[in-house]
Amino acid sequence: MLQWFRTLSLRNKLVLTILICLVLPSIVSMNVSNFFTRDAVRSQVADNARQSMRITSQIVTGQLKNMVYMMNFIQFDEELQIPILSLSHVNDTTTIGDIFQAKLTINKRITTVNSTLGNMNVTLLLPNGQYVSSYTTIHFDPKSFLEKEWMKEVNQVKGYNVHWIGTELNYNSESTQPYLLAAAKPLGLNGTTYGYVIVGLELNVLQNLFAQYKENETMVIIDEHGRILVDQDTSRIGTQFANYDQLPTEEGSSFVKVAGEEYIMQSNQISPNWKLVSMAPYKSAAQQIESFRKTDFIIQFFFLILFAVVLLYVVRTLTKPIAKLVQTVVRIESGQLSERSNISGGDEVGRLGYVFDRMIDRIELTLFENKREQELKRKAELAMLQAQINPHFLFNVLNSIRLKIMMKGDEENAELISSLSALLRMTINRNNEYITLHEEIGINEHYVRLLNSRHGDRVVLRVSAASDTLLIQIPRFLLQPLIENAYIHGLKSKAGEISIISRIVEDGRLQVEIQDSGVGMTPERLLELRNHLEATPILPVVEEASSPSLSGIGIHNVFERLRMIYGHRFDYDIASSLGHGTQIILLFPQQPEKEV
Repeated sequence: MLQWFRTLSLRNKLVLTILICLVLPSIVSMNVSNFFTRDAVRSQVADNARQSMRITSQIVTGQLKNMVYMMNFIQFDEELQIPILSLSHVNDTTTIGDIFQAKLTINKRITTVNSTLGNMNVTLLLPNGQYVSSYTTIHFDPKSFLEKEWMKEVNQVKGYNVHWIGTELNYNSESTQPYLLAAAKPLGLNGTTYGYVIVGLELNVLQNLFAQYKENETMVIIDEHGRILVDQDTSRIGTQFANYDQLPTEEGSSFVKVAGEEYIMQSNQISPNWKLVSMAPYKSAAQQIESFRKTDFIIQFFFLILFAVVLLYVVRTLTKPIAKLVQTVVRIESGQLSERSNISGGDEVGRLGYVFDRMIDRIELTLFENKREQELKRKAELAMLQAQINPHFLFNVLNSIRLKIMMKGDEENAELISSLSALLRMTINRNNEYITLHEEIGINEHYVRLLNSRHGDRVVLRVSAASDTLLIQIPRFLLQPLIENAYIHGLKSKAGEISIISRIVEDGRLQVEIQDSGVGMTPERLLELRNHLEATPILPVVEEASSPSLSGIGIHNVFERLRMIYGHRFDYDIASSLGHGTQIILLFPQQPEKEV
């Protein structure tokens, strides 16, 4: 497989690689996403169900709170206490008018509050048989409540608690609802019960709420024994909830299977003994999320195909000039140097084609020039051999002249010839790029001696070199251009002193100073010189151009040489003032940068 891949062209390799890099990660990503999002989807579905359950629970709890509020209102409203107590103490002296007035007052207060809370059937029942109701009692006697089994439990209620009775047959003859959700509490004073409040909530309020759920979803209220108190289907009220044994042990949600289908079961405690329970098929609950995932998959697949087509087109466009360039290279390799790719464009391939064509042009030109140069070289070889003078012959002749002059007693001129011979030997000998500081100082002593002989002025060269610096290797002809510069521009080619000072500084670098006792420079001229030395190498300054140095390089090129050899570890400083001469300080390592 790998061998087959290697035999493919660059274009086919790119196409295959792009397809693999697009399709394979997408397939892996989709499978990994399905695997890792499975639990996330279940969690999201459960969260959605809990959110829906929370809203329903709040509404149901609000209805139950209204029932409690009504009972507490009757128990604690100050305006009701007097008429209620008067009814509970009816005797032979109490007139029918008094009883009617008390009931009218109580009924008016109850009706006012009941109108704001909803359609609830409220009954105030006194042990002496007196009662007040918010509903018609033509076909029902509220005194029958005293004979109910749950009245024993009501009498056991302590403090401000409420007894939740559950589902009762609707005793309001004007209502079409068959059942009521009932609760009761005793009214006590000083430990004595003087009455009861029974509140019944018609189930249509809650059934309408439950009807908002889908047909295959279940929403019920059950008691502590699992009996259904409220259901959309009235026929199931009072029956046992089929999945009571699968309820979560605590409030929350769980996944259960019923008849092979998975359901999400939710449970919320809405009263001390009642629970709100919902069951929804997981498949239908997750349908929206699954639909979104399918849509997302289709969109990703569409863009995958779109990107693949675009990339294949771009690859074909990019590789076409490369293939053309390869064909041109093959033809040139066969000897057809006149071939050109003629590829143009602003991208890298276009520039590569342009540069390649120009390179072939230069190769052709170079071959032509080399051929011509070889012809000229052969013609010049004979003339060069005839004109060549052996440098050793020149040194031997100069030494012979020096010996003859010394034999005649002219030691001064003999010394001058010796200095010229030494300086000429060092100038011609290009074998060694570096010499010791001691040798460099010796060359400059010969150079100053020749200057004094040539110009007749007495230039004194003072050397103060530390002994540990004399054997340090430095670039050849490093100091001579600086000595010449000091003589020409500092001393103005007149008598004076030039000093060479060397030492090792604290960081281990060699410090070499060149000082002159010349005219110095103004601050403006010093700034101009600094800017010139910091600039990109260009033509020397006017002063240097007017008097070329013996070595053929100026002070600017000296600094450039040191920068190239020692890099960032080379530093310098120039100090000067009018009438006090100039000082140039060089700082560089004891070894060049390339050898560190």
